Amino acid sequence: MGRLTGAWIAVGLVLWPVAASADVVWTVSKKDGRSYLSGMPNEAEVDNEFWARCRADGAIDVGAAAESHVGKGGGEAVTLRFASGLKRATLTGVSRHSEDFEMTGGVELRATVSRDHPVFAVLGNGSKVAVSGPIKPLTWPTKGLKTKIAAFLKACR
Repeated sequence: MGRLTGAWIAVGLVLWPVAASADVVWTVSKKDGRSYLSGMPNEAEVDNEFWARCRADGAIDVGAAAESHVGKGGGEAVTLRFASGLKRATLTGVSRHSEDFEMTGGVELRATVSRDHPVFAVLGNGSKVAVSGPIKPLTWPTKGLKTKIAAFLKACR
């Protein structure tokens, strides 16, 4: 029995990095008439890893790491750290149920930021993004994200 358990643990440790770095599909679109950026794993029935929506007042609403359950979803303060290359950002907000909570059970960090918040420089750096905080550390692939961040921020005025 112990050998079988050990074998499953070994398989899990080998496969975990593959699962943790699943492809993230980044898109820029319109939502409720406003520019909207989202990054979602290329899997069925999952939450956004990151989303940002321009507001009429020029601010940007963001949500992050719903799949990782940031907090309990009751409005408590939460913080995530983002890093890519030499760029760093800290995003502080509140824990809320994701938009698709009923289907996914996702709990994300939500915040309102300015268009010059460092998180956009990190996401637009062109290298993978490491996300850490009160979650298991994540790494987001950023294929095509640099141009999408630029397009999103340009449309968000």
